[in-house]
Formats: sequence, structure tokens, C-alpha cells
Amino acid sequence: MSNIEKLKEAFVEGLEIPMEEVEAATMESVDKWDSIGQMSLVAIIEDAFGIEFEPDEVMQFTSFEAGKEILKNHNIEF
Repeated sequence: MSNIEKLKEAFVEGLEIPMEEVEAATMESVDKWDSIGQMSLVAIIEDAFGIEFEPDEVMQFTSFEAGKEILKNHNIEF
């Protein structure tokens, strides 16, 4: 599975959204993306990629695209 597929799967699992909505997902557009959803999503992504987010990165993780950029800072390539 590619890195982009892993990230998309994390969004589907963590936020319970359809795959078709993942790339457009933002904190404002996804009902389940509240503080609990955020922590669930972060935990799934950390586990999938074997990384640990810094607290400021968790706060900046407000969209699918922002998540990709944060993961790039951890040397995850897409």
C-alpha cells in the first residue's frame, strides 16, 4: 500500500468518512472531526507511519492537505 493510500485509509477509519471525501476533508467540513476525532485520526496515522507528532503539529493538522505537509516534514513521501 502506498503512503497516500495509507493516509486516506486513516481518514476513512478515524473520521468515518467515505473515501471519495477524504482529499477535500477539513476540520470544518467533517462532523466527526472534533477533538476526539482529531486524536483518533492522529493515533491511526502515527501507528500507520511509525512516527510521533509534536503537539504543535497536531494543532496544525486541520485538513487532509495539511496532514500531507506535516507528514512530509517526517520524511514521508507522496
